[in-house]
Amino acid sequence: MQKYFLLLLVLALALPANAQSNYGVVKGTVTDPQHLPVVGAALQMKAVSTGATRHLVTNQQGIFEASALLPDDYVLTTEAPGFAPQTQSVRLEVGQELAVAVNLTVNPVKQGVDVTGANEVLHTSDASVGEVVEPKSIRELPLNGRMLIDLVLTVPGARVGFGAQTGSTNPLYWRPGQRSAVVLGGSRANANFFLLDGATNTDPTFNTQNLSPSPDAVKEFQVETSSYTADMGGAGGGQINIVTHSGSNQFHGTAYEFLRNGAMDASSFGSMGNNHLVQNNFGASFGGPLPGGKTFFFLNYEGLRLAQSDAQILTVPTQAEIQGDFSTSPTKIYDPTTAVANPSYDPTQPTGPSNYPYTRSQFSNNQIPSGRINPLLTAFLMQYVPMPNMMMMAGAADSNNYLDVRTETHFQDQGTLRVDHDFSNGDTLFGRYSIGTEKGFSPSSGVTATTENLPGFGANFDNRSQQAVISWSHIFAPNKVNTGSFAVSRLSMDRTSQNDRVNDIVSALGIQGVGFGGPGAWGAPWFAAQGYTGIGDTFAATPMHAWDTMYEFRDTYTWQRGRHGIKFGGDFHWYTWPMWGFFQNRGYYQYTNGYTTEFGFNNGTGSGFASLLLEPACRQATSGGHSTNEFTQLGKRCVCRG
Repeated sequence: MQKYFLLLLVLALALPANAQSNYGVVKGTVTDPQHLPVVGAALQMKAVSTGATRHLVTNQQGIFEASALLPDDYVLTTEAPGFAPQTQSVRLEVGQELAVAVNLTVNPVKQGVDVTGANEVLHTSDASVGEVVEPKSIRELPLNGRMLIDLVLTVPGARVGFGAQTGSTNPLYWRPGQRSAVVLGGSRANANFFLLDGATNTDPTFNTQNLSPSPDAVKEFQVETSSYTADMGGAGGGQINIVTHSGSNQFHGTAYEFLRNGAMDASSFGSMGNNHLVQNNFGASFGGPLPGGKTFFFLNYEGLRLAQSDAQILTVPTQAEIQGDFSTSPTKIYDPTTAVANPSYDPTQPTGPSNYPYTRSQFSNNQIPSGRINPLLTAFLMQYVPMPNMMMMAGAADSNNYLDVRTETHFQDQGTLRVDHDFSNGDTLFGRYSIGTEKGFSPSSGVTATTENLPGFGANFDNRSQQAVISWSHIFAPNKVNTGSFAVSRLSMDRTSQNDRVNDIVSALGIQGVGFGGPGAWGAPWFAAQGYTGIGDTFAATPMHAWDTMYEFRDTYTWQRGRHGIKFGGDFHWYTWPMWGFFQNRGYYQYTNGYTTEFGFNNGTGSGFASLLLEPACRQATSGGHSTNEFTQLGKRCVCRG
């Protein structure tokens, strides 16, 4: 039987060990005044906050080990026949392996010894590099927006990163205000691994943080940047291990509100004098014991209400240009359907910009005839493109002529409920459920948060993150402890356009072959004219709805035998990621100046917007047999390059 057990042990050690990293371990030795081991010494670890106790006995080498302890302040009491009892305070941090040396004194008289000095924290059993952000820092350091991830930046080797983890740079991960882009030890921002109460809090889609807990719900957290042990190695970057508050044997509560207002802020250059801002952070927490003295609860709620002006300087066509009149523009517009022989062309010389065989005819008075412009396109542009509201210099081309000021809104709510129970035999059990919602409106609905976008084409978002975990630590013997947990995490993201289910612009334009997806995917195609701000709804993943779910089971067994401590375990993940979304379902159309230039290539003449207006003529000239009133069809689109 023993052989089979050893075989199972070897196989277990070969499994990936992602153990319960939210717990800590206290290990050490008990010696007499001659520094010889004291065998059979009785030790008691008592948690200050809850009174939970763990009883231990030293082995033949005078060694003891208390594993699966929650982070807390503990009182360690040591007793042995013929020695004076000794009591000392121990501060155990999240994921810490604390080594304690207890030296007993011979004293036949019943007299205790209190040790008040703090234990020196040394990594004697691993080579991990990192820091623990303690409760004092979480409570007292200022946080704009109360984002816990900002405290990670206090750890050496950490800096702000970039990518999908910023929350608003990838259309498939659209969570404005919920960032987790931190570079730790030189790794990429998507290489970090997040743990919350020992359960995976990393959303596998983009390796981002699933649920960002309120600082008032967090007791402390650990950030390891390199050389971490197997039970922490969930990814190749940094490991961020967060532990939430538990209730204690006394009732405690907090209530707060933080207000930030643009009336008290200076106006930044980017706000262009429009520094409207109202930001409210508010919440409360409460915890304490339940009847019986062995069960404790903790509740937390936090809300955010944010409204601020986003100012953008855009470039839009004038009303006259929408109707084809470029007479006041310094840019000359040429008819792409005309080609006149160039009298100065020399066939003996290389063909190039200064020696071209033909030239085009400029539109009379730099005006495109109304019959050459699709009336449906004109109606769309007149309805959705705002008129310039900034003065331009006389003779200057259209550029930065529209100041767009719209209000961005964020509404966030989150809550946490945690219940802990201490059993008389030293077992501990806790369960926690957390939920966070994010709703709001972003004026810029492009691929990134900084993509310029005209009014009427913003994005609405509605996201929800959830996590539930239950964990049980069972004491088989003072030197044998097993910890098992089960967790469920879910992240739902919903991103839609202002026009979804409101305006079927594709049908109004008469475009065939695009616009699939039904009313939930209504909106406008994306028109990108060189030199002008894009017009329409973003072409990438709008609308998009994704809801991923991860089930996780973890188990860890620790066994202290002689001078050796054995720890092995494993975890199991089941992950699903269904998604409903569209890419370029309404069409993407891009126009350069070249189609309306003098020679058919960019030489300072022509206009990208004029090329857009002449799209039907382009199709007639290059595809043949199509009327000038026909608009682009998917699969038959020409490329307007002259």
